[in-house]
Amino acid sequence: MIKPSVPNIWTAQEKVLHLYKVAALGLGMLSVFLIVMTLIMSFRNPLVVLRSQDMQEFYPSERKAAPPTHADVEAFTKKFLASLYVWNEFSSDKLALEISPFSVPELVSKVVNGQSQKYVKELKSKHLEQAITFVHPDVQSDKVVVTFYRVLKIEGIPLVIPTTVTLNMILGSSTNLNPMGIYVSGITEADSAK
Repeated sequence: MIKPSVPNIWTAQEKVLHLYKVAALGLGMLSVFLIVMTLIMSFRNPLVVLRSQDMQEFYPSERKAAPPTHADVEAFTKKFLASLYVWNEFSSDKLALEISPFSVPELVSKVVNGQSQKYVKELKSKHLEQAITFVHPDVQSDKVVVTFYRVLKIEGIPLVIPTTVTLNMILGSSTNLNPMGIYVSGITEADSAK
């Protein structure tokens, strides 16, 4: 057995410190390697996996900005008009919830107040339903002009109203409910009811 002397204790301490230095250097290098690999993997293009009941399909993809196309704006316009004009019973709270993901906040209150004045004050306690049909959007550089027919049912009696709506749109941030990031910033409505 080795006697615990000052040189023996000193040598043992040097070995332990050397082991700690090697371990710290190894863990530091491993950390740097993992950080570099994480950065490399984060810039790779994602792989899309489509799973069905009996198979999986793999599709490579690319990361690049995808500005809305003409067809995207048309689809967005139809979806917005459906949220604004299609309802089984008029409710200003429900209308605000329906259009808020697709329009700027300032516009929501204006639209809800305008629709409330049009339907609640004029038609009071009558049962109202509304639908739209024959929607034809015309996408222009600064606006979208949409012609369609509103079918307003008052106590079950349909009234067909030819309507033209001009929508001003802006690009904003994408959300789950609005993945394209298109928002309506202004609405001008003209109906041909006589």
